[in-house]
Amino acid sequence: MFYKIYLENNELIIQTFFLKEKIAIDSIDDIIIFYNRSFNKHKLFTYFNKPVQYELTRKSWFYQMLFQIFLVFNTEKFRIYRVYENEIITLMFSLLKPYLPTLIETRDLDLDNSFIWMTEDEGGHFKQTKLVYSREGLGLKRVMLKHKILMQK
Repeated sequence: MFYKIYLENNELIIQTFFLKEKIAIDSIDDIIIFYNRSFNKHKLFTYFNKPVQYELTRKSWFYQMLFQIFLVFNTEKFRIYRVYENEIITLMFSLLKPYLPTLIETRDLDLDNSFIWMTEDEGGHFKQTKLVYSREGLGLKRVMLKHKILMQK
């Protein structure tokens, strides 16, 4: 899918052919990146403390109807799970870096070799996964517990 990503009024805008997602930069809580088993793409799990705002970019009745259906079935307004191409991830991180100083830069992630990533955190071993940003400065294991990706024994 084609994404247009830019900053506007202290918001990160992710735009597709019919939908615009507005994310307040100060609402970004955590970002985790995963290897995606495909060339030049990675999965991002992004969590927010304020809901994502959605706008329709095409105003025809058909798109308005689709948009209303989307709003009814979109129950996850505080997170986005999505696969992006590496170029989009690099652009997104470069836009966010001045606002999120502890955000890991893509050159430090080595996206081309993500299939060999290994994160060790609090006794846990996480293959092909990296914590890119945590507002609270938590480690990967604590972020995964916080968002119920990992369950406490």
